Amino acid sequence: MAFALEIATSNPRAGRRFEPIQERELHRDALAAAHGLPGASRGLVVVPEFVGPIGIPDFTAYVGDIERLRHRHRLDVPPVLNELDAGVVTSAHVRRALGAEDLASAQGWPTAAISDRLRGLVRRGALVEVGADRYVRPDAMEPGGRLYAIEAKVEDWRSALRQVRTYRVWADSYVLVMGQITERAQAALVTEVKRDRGGLIVAGRWVVRPRLGNTVARRRVQAWELFAAATEAGLQDPTLAVPVHA
Repeated sequence: MAFALEIATSNPRAGRRFEPIQERELHRDALAAAHGLPGASRGLVVVPEFVGPIGIPDFTAYVGDIERLRHRHRLDVPPVLNELDAGVVTSAHVRRALGAEDLASAQGWPTAAISDRLRGLVRRGALVEVGADRYVRPDAMEPGGRLYAIEAKVEDWRSALRQVRTYRVWADSYVLVMGQITERAQAALVTEVKRDRGGLIVAGRWVVRPRLGNTVARRRVQAWELFAAATEAGLQDPTLAVPVHA
């Protein structure tokens, strides 16, 4: 394992979450699942209760080069957390300059809808104006690696499936970690999870390995920005992170 850390999020949800004891017992399986993700040997950062664009998975795992996260942290630009702003940044390219009309058209929006946002993004540094009405985005704004939402559930697989499916909007895939369930329930889950290109662990054993799904591009950028913000303190201060053990 090149790099594997669990980091407490820098932007935790308000209040304190009630966590059933049985689900806590599944968290060992969930962390083991993170180690089993494709490409995890290149680098792995796991954040419990990451507040994503939609929903709060038990764990969110970043798989990829950790320098990509540090590269974003070094960029003196506030995180782009608004979905519309993320849409504008998504439409921009790192090298090829585009105009406001091109950026709006890529999202299916009227040009007038993004004019104010363009000015704000340029002012904050999330976009760079390289000519009259021509924009590029900094390389560090490009999402790096892959994000996987990992959810642990003791029972009620139907409810669990509905929950993990909400994460598909922004996560590259999900892993559902279940306790012991009936053979009939497992068979039904396998069919649905494979259809989603998700992953499934039952009673500590991999049943379906996750594959990359189809995320909403602006939500993926938004998730990248949120994850970078959530991990900045932990990657800078080793005392805020602990090694992840399979």
